[in-house]
Amino acid sequence: MANNSRQIQTPLATKQRVQWVDYAKGIGIFLVVFGHTLRGLVNSSILDTSMIVVSIDQWIYSFHMPLFFYLSGLFIERSASKPLRKFVVSKLKVIAYPYLVWSVLQTVLQAIASSYTNSSVSLGNLWRIIYQPVMQYWFLYTLFVIMVVYAIVRKFNVSSRVFLILAILFYLTQIVDVGLGSWRVLYSVRRYAIYLALGAVVGSSRFMSQLSQWKTQTLLMVTIAGFCAVGLAVGFNLMAVKLLTPIVAIFGIAASIALAILLDRFNRIEFVKQWGRLSLEIFVAHTIASASLRIFLQYVFGFTNPIAHLILGTALGIYAPIALYRICQPSRLRYMFRLV
Repeated sequence: MANNSRQIQTPLATKQRVQWVDYAKGIGIFLVVFGHTLRGLVNSSILDTSMIVVSIDQWIYSFHMPLFFYLSGLFIERSASKPLRKFVVSKLKVIAYPYLVWSVLQTVLQAIASSYTNSSVSLGNLWRIIYQPVMQYWFLYTLFVIMVVYAIVRKFNVSSRVFLILAILFYLTQIVDVGLGSWRVLYSVRRYAIYLALGAVVGSSRFMSQLSQWKTQTLLMVTIAGFCAVGLAVGFNLMAVKLLTPIVAIFGIAASIALAILLDRFNRIEFVKQWGRLSLEIFVAHTIASASLRIFLQYVFGFTNPIAHLILGTALGIYAPIALYRICQPSRLRYMFRLV
């Protein structure tokens, strides 16, 4: 979700923005907001935990975060070629900075609203966000760590393909239940580094420039087959098999990218592309928006229709952050989102 460079360093690369990547991020951020809204409704007892709800939840969570790590990896090779200090500073500004700002903001608001939710938040432990990510912001923390590790490794002339092999080997250690100590971030890095590494390999290959040239029928087939494969994996509980988890996620990633290329080709729903371009802004603020609406409707009006809550919560979770971003742009409040 971090807005990395949209340019690719490949033999066939151009300096044009890769439009379908914005669509892919738009698809991903929709799933993030929808998934968090769905879980919020379940946790607040507005929505019952039925088999359908659980299946939708598992379907979304099987690939939507791997998708974002993969998309971030597509463009890391170019930025990692910069001096290490410059690379780290840039990631501090666009990833670590919003992590700190919004982790504090959401934790404070969650503490204030704790009497209306099922959570208990202690502000006395807020300082721990330095090493212990809170809520959905684990993604930004983990992404920052993986990116810095990648940049360091590349300085030793380790290729992206070798990094992918190392990431796969690191991932396999969880299958044999190798402990990594008490720092939980390492477990997230182990789980998701494989997707960023895969994105780095694809992003620095000719395959990247060939994707948009695929036939419409092929893209449609990949979209349908990929999403159906994820559905079957959920239905047969294959996500419980750690060795198969990345394979299922890759099916979801492939389907999302194929769908993104189709949306870009026909250019019919550009609002999805807008979501992608502002995916970071939506990500950091969407939970505050959707949760506030849920609490307001439930406790002020006693409104508990789950379908209406899901639609309204998802819509507000997307468009309230966009509105906030646009309001803040003309002033110093724009630094709420990134330090650039």
